[in-house]
Amino acid sequence: MLIDTLINRPATPESKPQADRAALREAVSGLVFDELLAAGAAPRAGTRASLAAAAELMRLDMMRSAFSLGDAEGGESPPVMGRAVELMLKSFAENGREPAAAPTPPDASETPAPAPAGAAAVSHPIEEKKSGNWLDDVVSRASRRYGVEVGLIKAVIKAESNFNPNAVSRVGAQGLMQLMPATARGLGVTDSFDPEQNVMAGTKFLKDLLARYNGNVDKALAAYNWGPGNVDRKPHLLPRETREYLVKVKEFYNQFA
Repeated sequence: MLIDTLINRPATPESKPQADRAALREAVSGLVFDELLAAGAAPRAGTRASLAAAAELMRLDMMRSAFSLGDAEGGESPPVMGRAVELMLKSFAENGREPAAAPTPPDASETPAPAPAGAAAVSHPIEEKKSGNWLDDVVSRASRRYGVEVGLIKAVIKAESNFNPNAVSRVGAQGLMQLMPATARGLGVTDSFDPEQNVMAGTKFLKDLLARYNGNVDKALAAYNWGPGNVDRKPHLLPRETREYLVKVKEFYNQFA
């Protein structure tokens, strides 16, 4: 190639100044390339400034060389090597520019999550509380109004629904004291899942049963579970479920009394 030819051309005595200038250019080029290698693949701003300055010096030197060669050799065209080196340095400077930073994607954690499809509002948000303490005020009012012991009311609620105001049995009984829809309507209940309405109506129903059986708690509880008509017609045929219900309510009554 022309560059190799110019570099490797032996210096004659009358062209020694040209050889000195070629050696100078080679030394400067070596320094610039050393700087590039030390800076790595992505030179910083200071390195780019150094490259630009070196390129300018090389360009001026090439211009001086061109004039000198023209004077010494009778109008010889400017050497190609200076232009080639200048283009090479410019290429290094352009490739060393730092890439623009990519835009930061929005943080997914800041984006509100969409509501689940088909999610419906809960009609009765009162959560189950198995201790029954949250019902103390309602039970106390029902006890004072209808004259039924607090412990007995809470024992029936525990056995019927385990203090879950949203409980529904397999036969359709609803709420804390498991009122059948027909019974609830007869007692003036508009919402069986409302704790206040349910406990008041259930306590009234229990009071009526105690009065019906002359204060006999076993018969009143059996009628509450099995139905007063069944107890009236066949009290000697209590089903196993009703007998177990009586035992369970009495155990809870001893706890709450």
